[in-house]
Amino acid sequence: MTSLARYSEDLEVPPLSGGARAAVLLLALGSEGASRVLKHMAPNEIVALRQAAASLNEVLPEQIEAVVEEFSDTFKRGPIFPGPSQQMTKLLKSALTENEFQSLFPNERQDDIDRILYADTRNVWEAMAEMEGAVLAGKLSGEHPHIVALLLSKLPSDVAVTIIKACDPSMRNDIMRRMLMVKPLAAPVQALFETHVREAYLVTGDDADNGSSHMMLANVINRMDKTDGNELIEVIETDMPEDAEQLKKLLFAFEDIPTMPARARLTLFDGIAADTVIMALRGADETIRESVLAAHGARARRMIEAELGQNVQPLKQDIDAARREIANLALEMAGAGTIQLRDEEGSE
Repeated sequence: MTSLARYSEDLEVPPLSGGARAAVLLLALGSEGASRVLKHMAPNEIVALRQAAASLNEVLPEQIEAVVEEFSDTFKRGPIFPGPSQQMTKLLKSALTENEFQSLFPNERQDDIDRILYADTRNVWEAMAEMEGAVLAGKLSGEHPHIVALLLSKLPSDVAVTIIKACDPSMRNDIMRRMLMVKPLAAPVQALFETHVREAYLVTGDDADNGSSHMMLANVINRMDKTDGNELIEVIETDMPEDAEQLKKLLFAFEDIPTMPARARLTLFDGIAADTVIMALRGADETIRESVLAAHGARARRMIEAELGQNVQPLKQDIDAARREIANLALEMAGAGTIQLRDEEGSE
């Protein structure tokens, strides 16, 4: 319900009551101001306002002034807006078309918006900052140094210093060096990272997995741009070649499909909808396209090729989403032992 509608229910203004106060306030805004407010009101609220206005006779200037003053006082006393960022996002999405919103905020995909509005991940760093440094340092000893560097970069400097002091000296130097190279994470990767931190350090339980840090970093890299991901692997490979090799086994992107065994490609694409395949192949290079098409029967291949021949320009985010869906399924099937992502002897 809008703040205007809430105002109409509980305030006690002697000359007017109920929806009449909201109706008077809306009339006082004039046609231009009222039209902006009405856009954010539910149909039943608008009907109620009209009925309230119909019940009024002449409204005196003193009554209008009293209503405006009461509303102003209530607004100041609020909290009418529990979260300005959330309220503003909701307001913008209701006032703008989806294309307009995307053009203004290209980095905010729908899943990111939903996370901002509904997911309770924004206090994870406050909770981490309240933990005892020595205790947290002990828990972080099993993480990959780059994950620790990312985590510390999100904490207040005094908290980070306490944790670093409690770390093993050899790990401490590596972490500090990596902190100099930390770059801001993309929103989806940031959400994934926060989820890992919450589950690993803020949720009670003793089921931690020794390979969780490698899996976490692999999940991050799998969602990064291919070039950025390769650069990160090179950084890790310089000082920790064994860790880099473990990570490589967990990495897979849509661009890696040509390196898959032929049988694995057949199994993978047997469970993927044609529409997803077509979207993912938009703009793909010839090597990838041929590898994917070869995994389909003659009839399906002709249909996909016919669709790709159409002059269609889909959104890049839709193409990326389709490619990510295919890569995620490949990783899931590999984890279940259904397919191999690469020939064992051909692994680099």
